[in-house]
Amino acid sequence: MKLIFVHTKWMILELIRQPTYFVATVAFPSLFYIIFAVPESNDPASSNMLLASFSCFAVFGVLFLQFGVGVAQERSTSWYHYLRTLPLKKTNLMIARFLSAYFFAILSVLSLNLLALMFTEVSMDFFIWFKFYLYLIVPGLIFCLMGLALGYFSSEKSALPLGNLIYLPLSFAGGLWKPPELLPDTLNKISTYLPTRQYGEILWNTVKDESVFSESLWILGVYLILFLIISYFGSRRDLTKKY
Repeated sequence: MKLIFVHTKWMILELIRQPTYFVATVAFPSLFYIIFAVPESNDPASSNMLLASFSCFAVFGVLFLQFGVGVAQERSTSWYHYLRTLPLKKTNLMIARFLSAYFFAILSVLSLNLLALMFTEVSMDFFIWFKFYLYLIVPGLIFCLMGLALGYFSSEKSALPLGNLIYLPLSFAGGLWKPPELLPDTLNKISTYLPTRQYGEILWNTVKDESVFSESLWILGVYLILFLIISYFGSRRDLTKKY
C-alpha cells in the first residue's frame, strides 16, 4: 500500500506541475457549466438536475481522457519501459493511476459544486450529497476501463483525437449537455444503451431522491465487464510487445 500511495503522490504532482493539464481539467467542465447550465438553473429542481448532468460530464471526461491519452502517451516514454523492469506489480501502478485520476475528477466536480452553490439554487440534504458523490465515484470505474482500453489500443498521436471523438459525442448523446427528452427521437432511443446515459440516469434519480433503476445498473455492469475484458487483453498485448 505504501508503494501505491507514493506512486499516486508523484503522479498527482507530475500533473499539477503541468498548468495546461491542471487548468483544462478543472476549467473545461466549469466553463461548460457556466455557459450552458447556470442560465437554465431557474429553481432548485432544475439546478440539481443540471449539476448532476455536468458532474457526470466532468467525471467522464477526466477519467476517460486521463486513462486513454495518459496511458497511450506513457507507453511511448523511456520512463514506462523503466517501470516495467522494476520488481513492482503492474496492478499497483494501475491502482495508483486510478487514484490520481479520481483525485482530479473529484477536484473538477468540487469546482462545479462551488459554482452551483454561488450562482444557482441547488439544494440537497446531506444524505443526498453523500449518495451523489458515491454514485459519481463507483460507476466512474467504467470510464477508467474504457480509457484504459483506448490507451492500450491506440498510439501516442492518435489517442487524443480518438478520445475526443468518443468523449464529446457520448456526452451529448447521453443527455449530459441537454435533457434526453430534448434529443431527436431516434437518438434518444439509442442513448438508452449508452453508458453515459445510464450514468446520468443514476445521478438524476439520486438528486431527485428517487430509487435508482436496476436497468441502469445492469447496463453499466455489462459495460464494466466488456471494458475489463478489452483492457485485460490490451494489457497482455502490451506485456508481450517488443518496443
